[in-house]
Amino acid sequence: MLPGWVIPSALEDAEFGKDVQARRFESKAAGSPLDRNGKIALAQALARSGRAEEAGRIADQVSAERPEDTLVQHHFIPTIRAAIKLRQHDPAAAIDLLRGTAKYDLAFAGFDYLYPAYIRGLAYLELGDGQSATAQFQKLIDNPGFRVRDVTRPLAWLQLGRAQKMMGDEAAARKSYETFLDLWKNADPDIPIYQQAKAEYAKLRN
Repeated sequence: MLPGWVIPSALEDAEFGKDVQARRFESKAAGSPLDRNGKIALAQALARSGRAEEAGRIADQVSAERPEDTLVQHHFIPTIRAAIKLRQHDPAAAIDLLRGTAKYDLAFAGFDYLYPAYIRGLAYLELGDGQSATAQFQKLIDNPGFRVRDVTRPLAWLQLGRAQKMMGDEAAARKSYETFLDLWKNADPDIPIYQQAKAEYAKLRN
């Protein structure tokens, strides 16, 4: 039986920028019997670590298995496809795919509450739209009662800081970076996104 921590670890490593490690966990999960949520989580991890073909194949499979499942069709699948587009540096396509998911951002979605908002925010960041990105990351920050994935909750502060810096509000950006770095003060120092955050914060302080 596949250990319950394998797929969450794959998705977390993908969000951390640790693609090699993510792919090792994804390989462990490949071929294992998975329920709906397990398949969706694996597809999200694959999409975020750059394995678009595998992610798309699982998304197609789940979509075909559950054609009448509202969350599958209007929450999970668009988010996977948007994550693929984001990894392919097509943020406009990602945002377009996520337009119909906004109404479900605060819905009971099982395991990845507000994840579409996080992907939507990243897409706006890549487009250079700091204001729209801020609105998305603020959703994660303003709704702590939701079981937002532990990895995306602190990362929302980092991405918010990036959006604020993009808008020229460096004072607010510094505070957001400081919140993130405080939340991650015990993080492993070799995590790529953590190293990026520290370097970006150092430039803000100069």
